[in-house]
Amino acid sequence: MLILQRYILRQGLLASVLSLVVFLGVVSALFLAELLGEAAQGDLPGGSVLLMLVLRLPEAIMLVGPLALLTGLLMTLGRLQEESEMVVMRSGGLAYRKLLRPVASVALLWAGGLLIVSGWLSPLAVERSATLLADAARNAVVAGLRPGQFDRLNQGRTTIYVGGIDRRSDELSDIFIQHMEDGTTQVLTASSGRLWLPGEDEDRYLLLTDGHQVSHLSEPLEGGIREMSFARNELKLPAPEDASVESEASFSLPQLWPADTPSERREWHWRLAAPLAGVLLGLLALPLSSRKPRQGRHGSVVAALLLYLVYSNAIHGGLILMEQHEAMRGPGLWPVHGALLLLVLGLFWRHWRAW
Repeated sequence: MLILQRYILRQGLLASVLSLVVFLGVVSALFLAELLGEAAQGDLPGGSVLLMLVLRLPEAIMLVGPLALLTGLLMTLGRLQEESEMVVMRSGGLAYRKLLRPVASVALLWAGGLLIVSGWLSPLAVERSATLLADAARNAVVAGLRPGQFDRLNQGRTTIYVGGIDRRSDELSDIFIQHMEDGTTQVLTASSGRLWLPGEDEDRYLLLTDGHQVSHLSEPLEGGIREMSFARNELKLPAPEDASVESEASFSLPQLWPADTPSERREWHWRLAAPLAGVLLGLLALPLSSRKPRQGRHGSVVAALLLYLVYSNAIHGGLILMEQHEAMRGPGLWPVHGALLLLVLGLFWRHWRAW
């Protein structure tokens, strides 16, 4: 490989990695806001937010990886155009295929990395996230409580206040609980209590001692108010929402083919979408970076972003159609990739003729 080709290869990879870091920062901020919202609702322990954010990185890479490659290559090739280095290459007799080689190498390397992420790393992250959420759902009542503060659980239906917590024995003191369900409100106070998990797959109970209970309808004047005192009360807690995910999301790519169900077939097409997009968009950067003298450098970037938006929306639209029809046969997402491939070939032919 020529020194010039190695330079383009190195600069293209570096610019793509930097673009990926920037895009991951933006997407991670959105994911973090979503996770913090779940933690505020009591669906996720606060201490697990950062771990869940790390486990969602493969998903973020699949979303923005192809765009980062396209942006990085456009930045690299656009700089060569702006500084007239492309003109020097053409006047020096550099063959078009020698310019294509480093660009194709970057695209293939990037697509290989996306294939590893979508085919193997993403299922591992999904499986780990499901396990973490299942454990958090069982232990969130104690692990998520903060002494001296009101905590909301079960999507805001339950509010708990405890004056103190003994983390070694999970003993609670000075307990206040308000639970609203099906138009009924219950308010309980107790001097002490503890969480009771009878078994791995059984219900959860909160054992309260020396307390008082008040229950009424949403409109207290309609149904009256019921009051009672108790020495011991076993309060059955609402069952946590199922934190499991669809089984195909935790399958590796080889396990999804041949597909046995429409959902597995749809998942298989989705896993291949990011690597194929990496190849096609990476190759597309070369003809898109070409521009006439004195033409602005941002025109190709805007066109590339618009093209990526249309392409990514078409992929998600195809996935929605596959989900609605639940068919085991059909073109799937291949027409979307095929349309972009035809565009790439057409632009390559035009660029090669102009070279």
